[in-house]
Amino acid sequence: MALVHYLLSDAGIPAKDCQKALDRIFSDPGIPVPNSTSSFWLRTPHPTLSKIQSPQLPSEADVVIIGSGITAASIARSLLKDATSPTTKSLRPSIVILEARDVCSGATGRNGGHILETAEEFLGFESVFGLDAAKQIMKFRLSHRAEMLKVAEEYGLTEYAQARNVQFLSVHFDEDKWQESAHCINRFKECMPDEAAEWRLIEKDEIPKEFSLPRARGIVSGPAGAMWPYRFVTGVLDKLRQEFPEELLIETNTPVTEIHSDSQETTALPYTIVTSRGTIKARHVIHCTNAHVGHLVPGLRGRLAPLRGQMSAQNPGSKFVSQGETRSWLINYNRGFDYLTQLPQDGQPETAEKMMFGGGFAQSEAGGVGDLGISTDSELSFYAEIHLSGALSAVFGRENWGSVSGPSVEQMWTGNMSYSADGLPWVGKLPPSATLRDAAVEGKGGEWISTACCGEGMVQAWLSGKALATMLLRHDGRYACTEDLSWFPKEMLVTDERIQNAVFPRNIDEYSQPKA
Repeated sequence: MALVHYLLSDAGIPAKDCQKALDRIFSDPGIPVPNSTSSFWLRTPHPTLSKIQSPQLPSEADVVIIGSGITAASIARSLLKDATSPTTKSLRPSIVILEARDVCSGATGRNGGHILETAEEFLGFESVFGLDAAKQIMKFRLSHRAEMLKVAEEYGLTEYAQARNVQFLSVHFDEDKWQESAHCINRFKECMPDEAAEWRLIEKDEIPKEFSLPRARGIVSGPAGAMWPYRFVTGVLDKLRQEFPEELLIETNTPVTEIHSDSQETTALPYTIVTSRGTIKARHVIHCTNAHVGHLVPGLRGRLAPLRGQMSAQNPGSKFVSQGETRSWLINYNRGFDYLTQLPQDGQPETAEKMMFGGGFAQSEAGGVGDLGISTDSELSFYAEIHLSGALSAVFGRENWGSVSGPSVEQMWTGNMSYSADGLPWVGKLPPSATLRDAAVEGKGGEWISTACCGEGMVQAWLSGKALATMLLRHDGRYACTEDLSWFPKEMLVTDERIQNAVFPRNIDEYSQPKA
């Protein structure tokens, strides 16, 4: 069951809190606020990209990408590298990336740094979409680790972005949750034996003492990745600017407030993008604005739900053995979960070995519902802060943790995710039913979207961006590669039918389970 539906159908959460969340989901999420909480990942801004702006906003572009996170970086890379060379030189830039705040300051610059797919949702995908679709969705998600680490290596970013392979430990403390997880992993191994070859189920009595998890009931173990996400994205964008200096512009602190379209426009640029610094006319518009999509794409309100998450950077206890170069963790409770990576020993004392610990969602206000529909990242969730501030020593055992010299929590911040009503990303060309604007006439361009990674952007966003760029280049007859899109799950494509059917109920009493 998709997370939002799970929350809203929980009989233990008061109906009035759920209705407030639904009201927020169906409202305008607005644009990113300027007074965001401070993310540890952004502590050293990129020296050239952080606040980059052209002296004057360009008046035209072939493609305008709204947002500058991991999805935007992937789309820009594929558009620039996979397109055929134009027969004539255009006087306008090929791509303009518009960012409301500093570069990569949204969800990507605030996440957990995990490239983590545990496969513990395989049974859910199978029950909803069927076995063949579940296998394709899982292959798509599993492909991200190798793809992103390859890109980091290609651009010389492996050390800078701390991009690395690790072993994930999905730790369970609750008996029922462990049995459910074990059942799912066994089904995954049965249906996808090649992909699941490295997955292991570790029962309580088999858990190595070196894991320092004395109260764990069981552990799912497998391959994962980790990185410094802000460094990866800004590194990729910087390399692209160097390689394509005339084709790519990045305009930070340039929020988009409106979009107008005119299918009768006589030029090849039917879209007018209104920003705080002026307007740009474009052939294509791509929405990579995550929790804020509903502001500019009003037809998707009620289909996509903003959700606030919380992250922290913490100092390890004196007895904790550093494991940042080899392991990462997902910590599962009887309700909810947390996620954890540890930064490697990289010679920088101010960042080395930090515990990058996020979650506490189920422990926040109204069992998480209080964070549902929240599209701002300017405040912390008080109850999530309480949970995150004290969980690590209990999880690893106080005898294995020790004391912390100085502050245990060095920094804490929030970020915003986007969850879809059907639990999958939304990728593709937007119909008028989504934008509520005139569609560009055939051959003139269009509006596109890649969003709603449902809290798992590091195993969904990069290849969703690549797929979208491929669709756009094919639309224009400029795709230079022979690769098809058979690898991309069709269940993630945007369609009129999906817009009509994949929608949250407007009123909480439409859920079949009675509310408390």
